[in-house]
Amino acid sequence: MITGFRALQSIEESYAKVRSDEMRLDTALRSASEEAARLRLERLTQLHALAQLKFGLIKGGELVKDLDAAERQAKDLIDRIDREIAEAAERREEAFVSFQKAQEQKAQKAADYDAAIAESRAFENAVAPQIAIDPVCATLNERVEEIGKILEEAEKKAAQAESDRQRKKTPYEQDRLFMYLWGRKFGTSEYKFGFFVRYFDELIARLIGYREARANYFMLNQIPDRLREHAGRVRTEFEAAKQRLSELRHEKLLAAGAGPLEERARKAKAALDAAEQAFREASPRFEAADEAYGALIGRDNQGAFDQAIKSMAENDSRDEIVTLYREAARTTTDEDRAIVVKIDQLTLAIGKADGEVARTRQQIRELAARRAELQGAYAEFRRRHYDYPGTTFGNEATINDVLGGILDGMVGGAVLGQVLQQGYQRPPTPPWSENVDLGPIFPPGPSPMPSPGRASDDDFSTGGAF
Repeated sequence: MITGFRALQSIEESYAKVRSDEMRLDTALRSASEEAARLRLERLTQLHALAQLKFGLIKGGELVKDLDAAERQAKDLIDRIDREIAEAAERREEAFVSFQKAQEQKAQKAADYDAAIAESRAFENAVAPQIAIDPVCATLNERVEEIGKILEEAEKKAAQAESDRQRKKTPYEQDRLFMYLWGRKFGTSEYKFGFFVRYFDELIARLIGYREARANYFMLNQIPDRLREHAGRVRTEFEAAKQRLSELRHEKLLAAGAGPLEERARKAKAALDAAEQAFREASPRFEAADEAYGALIGRDNQGAFDQAIKSMAENDSRDEIVTLYREAARTTTDEDRAIVVKIDQLTLAIGKADGEVARTRQQIRELAARRAELQGAYAEFRRRHYDYPGTTFGNEATINDVLGGILDGMVGGAVLGQVLQQGYQRPPTPPWSENVDLGPIFPPGPSPMPSPGRASDDDFSTGGAF
C-alpha cells in the first residue's frame, strides 16, 4: 500500500534520476567533444610542423603562414568555447541544486500534509458514530437522502421528456403547412397579417387541423423545459440540504475537539502550496539553463565544439595540405616519417573520438525519451488528482517495477498509467452517511503542473514537461 503523495514522489524521484543521468552524459559528451577538438588541433599543429619542415615546397611558404594562422584561430576558438561551456555548466549546476532542494522540500511538505489529513480523518471516523445518531443530524441526513431520490426521478423524467421531444417533433416539423402557420404565429396575439392573408391562412388551418396540432406541438416543446426547471429547483434544494448537513457535521466535529487538527491541516496545506510554488519557479529555471548548456555542447546536433572541428576539418581538406601530406609520405627522412606517423595516429584517434561523441548523443536521446515518458506520467497523475488526500494504491511493488522499467527504457508511460489505474483506491466515503458523499474537509486545489495536452478519461497519455 502506498499513498497518492508517495506515488507521486516516486515519479518525481525517477525523473530526478533521469535528469542526473543526463547531466552525467552531458559531461561525457563535453569531454568527448573537447577531445575531438583537441586531437584536430594537435593534427593541425603537426601539419604546421610538416609545412615548416617542407618550407618552400608549396607556394613559397604561404602554406606555413596559413596553417600558423589557422592554428592560432582554432586555439583561440577552443579556449573561448571552454570558457562559455564552463560558465553555462556552473549556471546549470546551481539551477539543478535549487531544483533538487525545491523538490525535496515539496516532498516533505506533502508528507506533512498527508499526515495531518490522515490524523484529521481518523478523528472524524472516531466521532462519526456519535454524529450519526444525533437527532438533528439524523433527521437532516434522512431529508438529504429523500431529496436525492426525488432529484434522481426528476432528472430521469426530464431526460425522457427531452428524448420524446426530439423523436415526436419530427412529424410536425416535416409538415410544411404546419410550419408555415407556426412560423407566422397563427392563432396567437402576435399574428399581424391582414384580412385577405388571414382568410387563406384560416382555410389552411382548418384543412390540416392546425389548432389542435399547435397545442400538442407547443406542449411537446414546453414540457421538457418545465421538467428540467423543476429538476433544477430540486437540485438547488438538494445542494442546500447537503450544505446544511455538512455545516452541522462540522459544528459537531469542532465541538468534539477537531479544531486543532483542522488548524494543523490548514497550515500544512499552506506550507505545501508555498513549496509547490517554489518548485514551479525552480523547474523552468533549471530547464532553461539545461537547454542553454545542451545547445553549447551539441546535445542534439551541432554544438560549439563542432564549429571549431568543422573549421579545422576544412583546413585538412585543402589541396595544399593533401599535397603536403603525400609528399611527406613519399620521403624517407626520419623527421618526415615521425610527423606522418603522428598524423596517422591522430587521424585514428579522431575517428574514435567522433564515434564516442555519436554514441553519447544517442544515449542522451534515449534518456530524453524516458524523461518525456515520466513527464507525461507526472502531468497525467496530477490531472487525475491521484495525489488527493486519502488516495492510496494497492500495488506499490508493481508501480516501482514499472518505474524501474521506464528508467531502463523497457517500459513506456502508458503502462505506468494502466498500473496506477489498476491499483487506485479512492478516499473512503465519510462513515456518517451511507448514501451521501460530502467529501473531505480540505478538498485539493488545482494541479500546479502544466498538462501535456488533453487526454481521454481512459488513456494515460505521455508528453509535457515538469
